[in-house]
Amino acid sequence: MRNSLTTVMSRFALAFSVVALVAVPGAFAQDAFDSAGAGDDSNRSVGRNSGTQSITTDNNMQAPQLQGATNGTVGPQGADATVIAGVNTAGTVRVNNLANLEALLNIIANGMEILGIAWGGPTMIMGFMHMAAGTQDAMKRVLWGAAGVTGGLATPGCINWLVASARDANLFS
Repeated sequence: MRNSLTTVMSRFALAFSVVALVAVPGAFAQDAFDSAGAGDDSNRSVGRNSGTQSITTDNNMQAPQLQGATNGTVGPQGADATVIAGVNTAGTVRVNNLANLEALLNIIANGMEILGIAWGGPTMIMGFMHMAAGTQDAMKRVLWGAAGVTGGLATPGCINWLVASARDANLFS
């Protein structure tokens, strides 16, 4: 019983952390223009300039002015800029639907696991208690409880297997 309670609590913590990370998408994001990362000054010297917009050798350079969506392309900015050809500022934005679907299915799978263990465990225990009392349907309760626990524990693995198969078959690209 203690092992299953530990499993339930760890799955609940996992589900809570997934929900927290999905709810706050930019909490652990790195600055888009800071290639060195926070606190790393190794690329900030003049000799090792990475060419990003926040790292510059000329004090007169300014960040580009922002404007509304146009059909222009992104041009080079600064002395050591790289041209990105074919990027359209008013184009279509692609969304990683498989990642969103996978997050939703993981939440559902963890919920099914919790429900399977929470229903199957007590049902199996009640079956053992009825078996000790000599009731006729005791074995049926034990089997239903074992099936509930097994189904609950198997659900996340099966869903992850299906999502991995869909990703490998390139169904969502």
